[in-house]
Amino acid sequence: MNKKNVASFIAGMAVMALVCAGIYSVQNNSGHSTTRLGERYEEIEDKLDTLDRTISKYYLNPDEVDLTKLEEGIYAGYVAGLEENYTTYYTAEDFAVVMESTSGSYSGIGAYVSQNMNTGIITIANPFEGGPAAEAGMQKEDILFSVEGEEVTGVYVSKVVARMKGEPGTSVNLTVYRASEDEYIDFTIERAVVDVPTVEYRMLDNQTGYIQITEFEEVTAGQFKTAVEDLKAQGMEKLIFDLRDNGGGLLTSVCDVLDTVLPKELLVYTIDKDGNKEESWARDDDKVEVPMAVLVNGNTASASEIFTGALKDYGVAEVIGTTTFGKGIVQSIIPFKDGSALKLTTAKYYTPSGVCIHGVGIEPDMVVEYDRESEDDNQLQAAMDYLNE
Repeated sequence: MNKKNVASFIAGMAVMALVCAGIYSVQNNSGHSTTRLGERYEEIEDKLDTLDRTISKYYLNPDEVDLTKLEEGIYAGYVAGLEENYTTYYTAEDFAVVMESTSGSYSGIGAYVSQNMNTGIITIANPFEGGPAAEAGMQKEDILFSVEGEEVTGVYVSKVVARMKGEPGTSVNLTVYRASEDEYIDFTIERAVVDVPTVEYRMLDNQTGYIQITEFEEVTAGQFKTAVEDLKAQGMEKLIFDLRDNGGGLLTSVCDVLDTVLPKELLVYTIDKDGNKEESWARDDDKVEVPMAVLVNGNTASASEIFTGALKDYGVAEVIGTTTFGKGIVQSIIPFKDGSALKLTTAKYYTPSGVCIHGVGIEPDMVVEYDRESEDDNQLQAAMDYLNE
């Protein structure tokens, strides 16, 4: 692409960016933009034109300019100006990947990843047994350092996941840091179609059932109900839920899961910027009627905190572990006509008792720090001891 084409493109994009600015601006009750960028269209267009002319005059490699990335960069940059960790702009390609990931089946490396929102570090939370990542030797707690040679620390996790996904049979190059060996390890992993196991369960003994929920997606409620029914058939008289390292998921999914556990009660409610309240209730009086415990840690966040908060508020389960992450806000995905979308923070959520845990988290009833030196899972053992009292 020559310099003239770059100049023409960016100049044209100035107008498009302003249109998008109008779309993305928060509207007040009068219908007017509260960001007030509408009053500065001409100034913004002049600045984009200045950038355009500067790039055209000085940029070393004008033939390598990707016009699509320039365009998407305008939109992404506008949204990034909110400086809000949970709000992000999705290109049409990114949005398609996000929608695929919530469906429970996708083509990728076969591993859950979690991101510490304070440090931006992305960790392999759980390589699926028999999946490409596990078969290649990737381990739980490996820190994901780069994807295709680009460092990913601080990059929003959904975008990193999108980079790791792709057509079955294609490969992706990853580098992880393994703290236990104090070394960086390179992997070339062949992607495959993966059915996401969001729920794993087993009997720990002849009385105690164990259900681990790794995320709340469209398939989770069905998998969870199957787990509960199977454990009941095996004689379950006590039940442990493991939500450690569960970073959340869909609000509708966690409410469907809670509907299996709790009778017809308020599960959670949200309040938006205008004070509008929306309640989510269990649909019937069916419930799990055995003593229960919930395992949590600092990576238990969002939808998993809704689950934990509801069971804690109603006093039906002992919460064991360490204080949860504290994400008490809701994001809505707003799609646009061109296939792109905006994930935007739109409300706060509250536990049934009216507590917003954002920035605070949920304090466990029984504080048990995870002992990495122990041969056994001391937090799980604490839950079993509690239920056996």
